[in-house]
Amino acid sequence: MLPSHNGQIMVTYRCSAACRHCLVMAAPDQDRARVSVEAAVQYGLDFAALGRAVLIAGGEALLHFHHIVRMARALKAAGVPVAFVESNGSWCTSDAQTLRRLSLLRDAGVQGMYFSVDCFHQEFVPAARVYRGIRLSWELFGRDNVLPSELAPEQAEAAERAAHDVESRRQAAASHVHFIGRAALDLAPLVPSVPLGELLAQNCATDLDIDQLHEIQVDPYGFVRPDWCPGVNLGNTHRSRLVDLCRTEHVRRTPLLSEIAARGPVALLPLAERFGIAPRPEYASKCHLCFDLRRQLVEHMPLEFGPRQVYEVCRS
Repeated sequence: MLPSHNGQIMVTYRCSAACRHCLVMAAPDQDRARVSVEAAVQYGLDFAALGRAVLIAGGEALLHFHHIVRMARALKAAGVPVAFVESNGSWCTSDAQTLRRLSLLRDAGVQGMYFSVDCFHQEFVPAARVYRGIRLSWELFGRDNVLPSELAPEQAEAAERAAHDVESRRQAAASHVHFIGRAALDLAPLVPSVPLGELLAQNCATDLDIDQLHEIQVDPYGFVRPDWCPGVNLGNTHRSRLVDLCRTEHVRRTPLLSEIAARGPVALLPLAERFGIAPRPEYASKCHLCFDLRRQLVEHMPLEFGPRQVYEVCRS
């Protein structure tokens, strides 16, 4: 059974796709930095100390397939096997190759797979490929260890058709997209805007209650952050241990983080004003407001809101 509390090792920002809803701004031309095997083992041990299972993701982590196999073996040897690997299935070009790679991952200690299927991923990944990965993962790992655990070929094909329909994208954006990263530019214009004044009354206490979050992540540069708030950094593993950063108490003791938790994006407005950054009159959501300010503030505050270079794919 896939775990409910995860620690994500975000191996890379590179991806075989450039999905419109991507929170982390993954893309084929992103920087080639990746998490080392040695760092992954330390992160795995720290996540285990926090009671979290290890997830490997990206970008598309399996662009670095053999590196991921080595990482999974090392984590298993350290006593923290990989609960699942997240993938878009773009590499599932034949039954033979897919089965071989999934078998190598399983033998390295990976316990399950998580495939992305929706109208955004299927703009880049043929439905037949992702369904192949899911179907063969069911055979190797068991349905309880694969997401989605139920999917008909027709559903995957419907997602591919919807990928090229603006109305389908609009409906998907309105129902479950966080307007961060590429979604802030590509999808926010598809939904109704909210006046700035209404957004300033919304806090982020739940978003930054780290102890209760379903997932937290560490990226290739050592930045640690809540899964739904990439760029709102809890700190960096080059300066502090991951196990010490991934706690609600750390948020309470860090002035900027505690201000964001208590007041929401309004906490960023004095910083924006200091650097001559003005908010717009309307946004799609508080996350959209927060991201718009951070992508401009990151030039001045790279430790708090970095990594600076990955924002380049969201420059307008």
